[in-house]
Amino acid sequence: MVKLFYSLLVKIFYIPYCFIIFSRTFFGKEDKSKFKEKIFPNEVKRPDGYLFWFHVASIGEFNSIIPLVDFFLEKNKKYNFLITTVTVSSFKELKKKYKNNQRIFHQFLPYDINFLINNFFNKWKPDIVSFVDSEIWPNFILKIKKQELPFLLLNARITKKTFDRWKLIKKFASELFNSFSVCISSSRETIKYLSYFNAKNIKYFGNIKFCSSVNEIKKIDDNQFDHVTKKHVWCAVSIHPNEEIFCGKVQKIIKKTDRNTLLIIIPRHTNKVKKIYSNLKNMGFKIQIKNENDSIDKSAEIILVNYYGSIPKYLRKINQVFIGKSLLKKLKNVGGQNPIEATKMGCHIYHGPYVYNFQEIYDYLDSKKFSEEINSPEILAEKIIKNFETIPEIKSRSYDKLNSYSKEIFENVTNEYQKLLK
Repeated sequence: MVKLFYSLLVKIFYIPYCFIIFSRTFFGKEDKSKFKEKIFPNEVKRPDGYLFWFHVASIGEFNSIIPLVDFFLEKNKKYNFLITTVTVSSFKELKKKYKNNQRIFHQFLPYDINFLINNFFNKWKPDIVSFVDSEIWPNFILKIKKQELPFLLLNARITKKTFDRWKLIKKFASELFNSFSVCISSSRETIKYLSYFNAKNIKYFGNIKFCSSVNEIKKIDDNQFDHVTKKHVWCAVSIHPNEEIFCGKVQKIIKKTDRNTLLIIIPRHTNKVKKIYSNLKNMGFKIQIKNENDSIDKSAEIILVNYYGSIPKYLRKINQVFIGKSLLKKLKNVGGQNPIEATKMGCHIYHGPYVYNFQEIYDYLDSKKFSEEINSPEILAEKIIKNFETIPEIKSRSYDKLNSYSKEIFENVTNEYQKLLK
């Protein structure tokens, strides 16, 4: 019954969805040359050889599969890769990473309706399929099961909120999760939920986002810090509304004992920069709103970064980082931002108590002293002052430990793939 109802809803909303996609192109939210892949049959030439199909939603999921793609690219020259995405940002990231690689192909995931799904399979004919994270598209999943393809749910993530929704349609959910050949879970919590829905071959090795390449990040060359090499610099990233006030209080306390300190704030959303600036200005700070090509103002007490893609450029120069979306109690069930990139670059991480979305990752990092929870401006200021001198000594040891853990996860995941390869 649920399956029929879902299929009916998909048909009803197909035309409205087409209008939405068309309208988004006018606002630059869809790629003008490729948006039709989402809503119309597509003509493609399938590459010869074995075809991996990875489906990811956005940039985070795409970055998590890069080590796997690179590994199998090198392993066998007959392997080709189709990567489907949902967002334009992930498509742009894919183009930047793989440029003109003749064995990497991209398509936006078609709408989950049978005539588009049939067209997709008739053209691409994948040999192995991976859906990443929480990407569950029922009609696609049932088609893949019918095709009897090796099918992995990679880095599977089911939150308590999502689990409660799936429970309402347990029979249908069980049919979907039982369609995967292997479910590689991102957390122990997800293992419980997958088991409840009778998923097969559930594995847990750790979150594959730990396997992202730190070498690529470190290749970034940047001279933005030429004017502030003598300052004590700390950074706050992925800041959500009002967390800048907390960070401002920390900076006030630090400056009482260390006048030579600089705070760099990288908001989660640049459209909040003016509001953040106003709040910090009211606290009495001298602030620079920094666009991409601006030099850092030597006299500024706080730098407010006003462009995307900046985090790696700063983290390679900074030892201590506070990660936001972790202080707001109202976000306690969706709190937390991914700390792995910062940790793999050797930064010591501070975070608030609300990190539900990445709880197991933070638990691991806290237990290994890569990160620590803070609850007040006074405590964070005290730790930052103390660690301005000691953190650099920890960097190389931390990097080696984390690399070993990442390698173990990666080897276990690639072994699961190789069991399924024909």
